[in-house]
Amino acid sequence: MSETYKFYGDDPEMNAAVEEAQRKLPEFRRALDEDARRLIPAMVGALVKARFESPITGAIEHMWIDDVGFEGEEIVGTLASDPQNIPELSKGECVTVSPEAISDWVYRQGGRTIGGFTVRVMQRRGLEP
Repeated sequence: MSETYKFYGDDPEMNAAVEEAQRKLPEFRRALDEDARRLIPAMVGALVKARFESPITGAIEHMWIDDVGFEGEEIVGTLASDPQNIPELSKGECVTVSPEAISDWVYRQGGRTIGGFTVRVMQRRGLEP
């Protein structure tokens, strides 16, 4: 998760992956809620990827957030890596994002990977997410 790749707004495959992640975000929320009620959690590695924009540099980065949860409609968690071009954020920092900022989500359960819509696009392109 330390490598940064550039994708542009006119990338139809990546845009479709982001739209699918946003459309299926309620599915991710239900899975988190169900897992929180389990005596022994079954979900592993739940992450969301969100869009961040720096007011200082104007740069935009999509970064992974771990330790995720929902507070009302907002998603909270900690940044999983250091941003490349957003100096006001750092790895391990607690962040809050709106559902509109989500560009992907992923978790593992029962040996299966659920979500990872943009990850699959990157893997098809031979990029390491």
